[in-house]
Amino acid sequence: SLTIEDQKIIEYKVDNKLLPIKPAYFKITDRNINFGSFDLETYKDNDQLAKVYALGFYTNLDESPNLYYLGDYPHLDSYQLILKCIDEMLVSKYHNYIFYAHNLGHYDIVFLYNTLLNYNLKKGYEYYILKTTMRENTIIKLDIKIKVFSNKTDNKHRYIKISFVDSLNLLNLSLEKLTQVFESVVRKGKFPHSFVSPQTLQYKGTKPDICYYDNITLGEYNSIPVNNWDLKSECLNYLNKDIKSLFVVMNEFSRLIYIHFNVQMTDALTITRLALNIFKSKYYNKHCIPSINKIYLFNFIKEGYYGGITEVYRPYGRDLVYIDINSLYPYTGLNPMPGTECYYIETFKDKGLDLDKLFGFFYAKVKTNNLYLGLLPVHRQGRLICPNGEFEGIWSSEELKFAKSKGYEITVIKGYQFNKVNNIFKDYILELFNFKRTSSGFLKLIYKSLLNNFLGRFGLNLIKPITQTVNKDKRDFILSTRIVNSQTILNEDKFLITYEPTISNQICMEHGLDIIKVLEKESKTNIENSLDLFKDVSIATAAFVTSYARIHINKCKLDILEKGGSIYYSDTDSIVLDKAFLNTNWIGENIGEFKLEFLIDEAYFISNKTYCLILKNGEIIIKTKGVINNSISIEDFKSMYWLKKNISAKKYNSKTNYGKASVLIEKKDVILNYDSYTKRDKIYTNEGLWTDTKPLLYNKL
Repeated sequence: SLTIEDQKIIEYKVDNKLLPIKPAYFKITDRNINFGSFDLETYKDNDQLAKVYALGFYTNLDESPNLYYLGDYPHLDSYQLILKCIDEMLVSKYHNYIFYAHNLGHYDIVFLYNTLLNYNLKKGYEYYILKTTMRENTIIKLDIKIKVFSNKTDNKHRYIKISFVDSLNLLNLSLEKLTQVFESVVRKGKFPHSFVSPQTLQYKGTKPDICYYDNITLGEYNSIPVNNWDLKSECLNYLNKDIKSLFVVMNEFSRLIYIHFNVQMTDALTITRLALNIFKSKYYNKHCIPSINKIYLFNFIKEGYYGGITEVYRPYGRDLVYIDINSLYPYTGLNPMPGTECYYIETFKDKGLDLDKLFGFFYAKVKTNNLYLGLLPVHRQGRLICPNGEFEGIWSSEELKFAKSKGYEITVIKGYQFNKVNNIFKDYILELFNFKRTSSGFLKLIYKSLLNNFLGRFGLNLIKPITQTVNKDKRDFILSTRIVNSQTILNEDKFLITYEPTISNQICMEHGLDIIKVLEKESKTNIENSLDLFKDVSIATAAFVTSYARIHINKCKLDILEKGGSIYYSDTDSIVLDKAFLNTNWIGENIGEFKLEFLIDEAYFISNKTYCLILKNGEIIIKTKGVINNSISIEDFKSMYWLKKNISAKKYNSKTNYGKASVLIEKKDVILNYDSYTKRDKIYTNEGLWTDTKPLLYNKL
């Protein structure tokens, strides 16, 4: 519809009604128990590559884990040991079993996948029929099938299939922490991984020095007998515990999910998918979450989809408190959400659209009023900042209204208006929050994970890049027709490649190809089918949740500042402030209230997620983004702040070589820069000491 005044179009609207995400109905008669656990151990070989020397698996059908140790098979090499294990899994007994490996995608899969690919290459045909499920550049599931013939005289055959799945995507904690939370009788052990080499596989003697162990206390080390230490025995005992403990954890997780929600753990590859399955089958009463499956609409809203804000305001302080919001994103998910009624609206009037009547995502021109806090986020050089100045962008209507209420000048030009829907997620969020609050141990962990990993699932990209294994001819065709993000050489004829699914006219022209003929060769239907995985995403929902979250925490920050307090550090859902200015009415156990996390005697905040807290009870908490926490000390933080010195630290560095089936995880020295924080302008004293910050100026108009 058009609005015309004085023969001029001043406003127009375009209806854009959306379909709702559909509910899900799972018919379950019994819990699926056809799964097991898997693990492998590696050493650094003389060629400086990681090689598998021990591996194994375990299911409910086995009395104990099936273990394989390279030293027991002198006629086998590392690759043949892997094949032996896989072949003994590919039997009728384990047909259609899922084997969970903790951190499959970044570790175990590199050894398994390439070994199987190379075996097929040597055979000259696909003996192992492989199918991968990817998330971005990572394999999160691997299906392995083989043909089994009934006899040698005819061609009748059947298939036996097993699958490997990454359990870390369902339970994102270390296996050691999972067994502790679960209070499992089977606990992960301690083992000197770096002591193992081709020369020590049969070692027996004095226990290795403590330097070969990671994350072991002196007391734990001293409890290990000094003499008669046997590497093979210790390794298999360690591997046995790892495999058994992972199985016990996954089995209990599966049982609890089935009992409490009547959903199968094995139907989901990630915790976000599992949470969505639970919501859609049990709690989705109002079928009104809009499916944002139109590319132009998705791309517009994506520009207004920002994450949480992490800021350093004052780098040093004493007598502080650290407060953390109870379930921030679930709490903001209780607010009104966009529905399926949507239309595009644009104005040509100088004063813009009436912001008070809007609900959706809008392009606006902004002029701030130089508050100490910036209230609207902007992407700048790969960072998320909240600047002062004049700029334009896309934000939710609610965040624009909040900024306007604090003195910002807002001119809204165009955007997408939605109808409001109340209480879409109320039943799911409040019930799981109550379950979490009244439970403990492993059950509490499950409820917390299902609560916190739910709403972000709606923000998945509509068209994700495709990642798959292809031969050289297919790789060359993709390179000549599409934008390729990355490629990894697996062997001379296999490539792991990530590319945009839509055909690029420019790429085709650069390679001298007729795009019409390319489209005829690879029909549009195939491209459309690749979008099936994304029918239950709604970026409008996810973007509103994060927008509400920023509004909530900014209201709290402004309240602190208006009462004369200071803020020292803030993360997505937490604030560090002067103890004297803590509003005790904020503290409580309810969703959206704050919990008092730490009482701080002294604190150093060097950069985002890099800080040291010295608590009133004497405990020291060190958080360091990207490096090993225990590799730096209080003195290092003091040197960075008081003496302006860069310090050395250590980080884990993974060297992945798909082509040679190797992953080496080693410690690497890195430098932490004392002056690395650049998201806000720093304010210095006469002595040159950084004591405060102010928002960056950003003039984009």
